[in-house]
Amino acid sequence: DESASSATQEVELYFEDPDGYVVPYSVAIPNTEGIAKEQLGYMIKGGAIQETGALPEGFTPLIPEGTEILGLDIQDGLANVDLSQEFLNYEVEDEENILSAITWALTAWDSVDRVNIWINGTPLKEMPKGKTPAVDMTRKNTAINIEVAKGVQISDSMPVTLYFLGQSGESTYFVPVTRMVPRERDVAQVAIEELIAGPLQASKLNTEILDNLEVNDITVEEGTVLADFGEQLLEYGKENEVSDNAIRAIVLSLTENTGAEQVKISVDGKSTVASAAEPVSRPAKVNPIGL
Repeated sequence: DESASSATQEVELYFEDPDGYVVPYSVAIPNTEGIAKEQLGYMIKGGAIQETGALPEGFTPLIPEGTEILGLDIQDGLANVDLSQEFLNYEVEDEENILSAITWALTAWDSVDRVNIWINGTPLKEMPKGKTPAVDMTRKNTAINIEVAKGVQISDSMPVTLYFLGQSGESTYFVPVTRMVPRERDVAQVAIEELIAGPLQASKLNTEILDNLEVNDITVEEGTVLADFGEQLLEYGKENEVSDNAIRAIVLSLTENTGAEQVKISVDGKSTVASAAEPVSRPAKVNPIGL
């Protein structure tokens, strides 16, 4: 956290991109006492964010216009968000995206793991139109940009979050995708395999990770994921430089799914990769200001 003396603080906001994906985007907003409450205010249609002109082209807020944030109470990892009645003026097809935007924005803070929605001081059990639960929402149970891998039975599946690349105009940015995969024990291994498999065919997302990338070993030790890959990882860059976007996609995906803070990447057991000799920490913000 930045010191209170700083006039602004960068917060992670979630918007819809031109292809309909919910995307994190960091914006510097005035540093005030209840900054998480202010943060949500910037995600309201027709609100402060659109006046600033800070939104990338084609990005739109998801929280319905006219919504007021009546209160935000955070205790023991649970955030209760009290919203005005206008919040319920949404289109049914936006219901899941609205909930994932609010949940993922608030859980970007270390102090928040779970989110409940209230309307005018009364807890909301589920959204009125599509009946999506609005209680005890976490990053695990409130999927973002959900998709189902081929041949997967939802009843016997688990979510992994993968980071692929979206594009709007000249801007390239990371898009988190929750992919339902067969239930397996080793989430880190599955996450990397799905990341290498790449975006689904119908998807508008891209990746800079080659689909022939071999995974030699993935282990998690005391908050660090040790990930050893084949030499295909080096094929993108020059002179043993791996593409930055490939490294960031690996680091974001592995830390999101394991809860580890950092990833140490090696190639065939050697840390000769110039950009990955040291463990790479998960970035504080996924898509920094000025994408």
